Amino acid sequence: MLHDLHESVAFMYDNTVGDGPYNAWLDPLLTNEWQMIGWNNVQEMTRYGMPGVFAHGEFDTWSPGYLMFIAATHNGISRLYETFGNGGTAETVDRTLSPAETERSWFKQNPPIPHVKWSLRNNNNYEQTGLLVSLSYIANNRHLFLNNFYEKSKRSVLKPKVEGPAAYVFSANDPRPGAQADLLRILQMQAVEISRATSSFTVTLPVKRAPAAGGRGGRGGAAPADSGATAAPRTETREFPAGSYIVRMDQPYSRIADALLDYQYWSPNDPQKNPYDDTGWTFPEGFNVQAVRVTDVKVLDAAMERVTGTVTAAGGVAGSGSVFAINANGDNAIATLRYKLKDADFQSAEEAFDAGGAHFSRGSFVIRNVASGDLDKLTKELGLKVTALAAAPSVKMHAVRAARVAILHTWTGTQTEGWWRQAFDQLQIPFTYISTQDVAKDSNLNATYDVILFPPAGGNGQAIVDGMPMWRNPMPWKNSAETPNIGTWAQTDDVRPGLGYGGLENLLNFVKRGGVMVGVTNTADFAIQFGLVNGVSSNAPRRGEVVGSFLRTKIVDDASPIAYGVSDNLAVYSNSGESFNVSSSRGGGGRGGGRAGGGGATRSTGRGTPDDADQVQGFPQLDPRFLPAPRPTVQPWQYAPITDDQLRNPLNIIPPDQRPRVILRYGEQRDLLASGLLDGGADIAQRPVVVDVPMEKGHVVLFGNNPVYRGETIGSYFLVFNTILHFDNLNSGRKLDAK
Repeated sequence: MLHDLHESVAFMYDNTVGDGPYNAWLDPLLTNEWQMIGWNNVQEMTRYGMPGVFAHGEFDTWSPGYLMFIAATHNGISRLYETFGNGGTAETVDRTLSPAETERSWFKQNPPIPHVKWSLRNNNNYEQTGLLVSLSYIANNRHLFLNNFYEKSKRSVLKPKVEGPAAYVFSANDPRPGAQADLLRILQMQAVEISRATSSFTVTLPVKRAPAAGGRGGRGGAAPADSGATAAPRTETREFPAGSYIVRMDQPYSRIADALLDYQYWSPNDPQKNPYDDTGWTFPEGFNVQAVRVTDVKVLDAAMERVTGTVTAAGGVAGSGSVFAINANGDNAIATLRYKLKDADFQSAEEAFDAGGAHFSRGSFVIRNVASGDLDKLTKELGLKVTALAAAPSVKMHAVRAARVAILHTWTGTQTEGWWRQAFDQLQIPFTYISTQDVAKDSNLNATYDVILFPPAGGNGQAIVDGMPMWRNPMPWKNSAETPNIGTWAQTDDVRPGLGYGGLENLLNFVKRGGVMVGVTNTADFAIQFGLVNGVSSNAPRRGEVVGSFLRTKIVDDASPIAYGVSDNLAVYSNSGESFNVSSSRGGGGRGGGRAGGGGATRSTGRGTPDDADQVQGFPQLDPRFLPAPRPTVQPWQYAPITDDQLRNPLNIIPPDQRPRVILRYGEQRDLLASGLLDGGADIAQRPVVVDVPMEKGHVVLFGNNPVYRGETIGSYFLVFNTILHFDNLNSGRKLDAK
């Protein structure tokens, strides 16, 4: 049993009972145990005279992103408590609760006391009592829970023959072997058994249905419920090569593998209208790795052997020559390699080429001034395949330098951007951690940094500038005798001051002088709101349309270095469906939107069909001489071409070389949802999600998605790494408008 202890509400909420829907991959025996233990806690602690203990609430136990799920997905029992905490102090203080906290309801018949003296000791007493009550209950019912553990483990092994699937297969010819190995190593850390095929094998798979026309989005584009389709799905066979990895489901920890590798679908009609956390987390989609869910139990008969060591991707130098090429496939280890070989000459090919018997995609790396032996050793460690060439390819290339990177944070919230720091640390990419207060003090940021990454931060744009209210006393975050456990690498005498307008000017000048800033979700909104970009506005769908889901995208401009090696149809994590609108004119800020979403411009209300011309009644048809020229079709990710009329007074017309460049957009509405919750999507579909905006000599790159999130979006990391590696060549491949 694993207890996960938190602080939030009065006085103790056993939120493992929580609300629905429960995680769909858990054995019902476990969810029954949650109910038994949770309600027993309420019963016993109430009997002890402890008010405010309840077990029903808004926590839905859907997302497995909590520490307790280590036990829940490994046939154990997970528990999670929320207690009152103490408002940031260990002292005994008077606490007054709100009427909403103290009202009596069916699940809270013994509510908290409206006014109490509360201390850290009270908090610990509640949690300790809850733990002891649970341990006592387990001890008194030990035969039941021991038998349940056996049954859950046995049912995990029998999974292929009962509910399925039989296995997940990772093909040996995946174009991203490094990311594949990353995902398989995560499964290994969860004690999942992995096998590898010793010869090729064939399995039977269902033929995927065509996406449903219209509709609300859903997993796999399944037919609408009222379609009346009853025919059995057609099947096809697929052969996998030797060396493919097989994650068998007839193993004790099949449930954690199934939960991470499968797709999620949260119905827009679910009674729980406010999901507690993410609704989609499909790891193969997030890693941009191919994983095939196989229900054909014959896959278990394929010739295979257990993998006993750590899964790694094959790497090293093949061939001979003093010039080396690495294919652009979005493998994050390529960024690591660039920083490991600071003195080597790295170039990036702006077009695809063939050399050394291999095909290299646009953006592939050509390396010189490094010894073959040194490169072979390092790329074997990193799992990167290198082809040695006698001469460099004759295609246009530009230099790839090791940019000086800063990760910028506010002091109002550092949790979400912490995943960016973790990713850079794990990939051994150096960075400097700076705060908005540091930016406010530095009028020459270009002297120290080439790229400033501004991951999602707490608050809106104005809060980033203003910081927290400066009332009363300073609030230090600093290592001291009183706070010895606070680290020394990020400190301030007062967390309250924000960026300020001086810092905003410093950031703007950094970009104008040639620096690159990356804004993500709310920090992208900040860049738009305060004039760091031109021709872009934010587009926010209605609340609850998307909640922590993976959405399908399409590449718009594959000549942009930001798109080098990035797969088309990449699924990106979206918190709430954020996207952008672009324009060739300055201004027009605020929040974009519109109801068309999936198509181009629509005609105004009038007679006829959408394709007919309106006709003013009582007025003759216009002579063709007086009809306007046909308007060009403008897609949701595009801006309209400049007209001669606009150029007569071009004050707000952005020069062609300063206009926003859309790199990535969301897919069509019917294909938009990859995993999670999508309710509609018309105001998200086809809109820009990654935009490169020039600002004089520099660039601001805006992300509507969070490309570095919770260690589960490995597949979109390289959008950020491309921005870093090509920071001084982001205009490569750009086609300028004629007007």
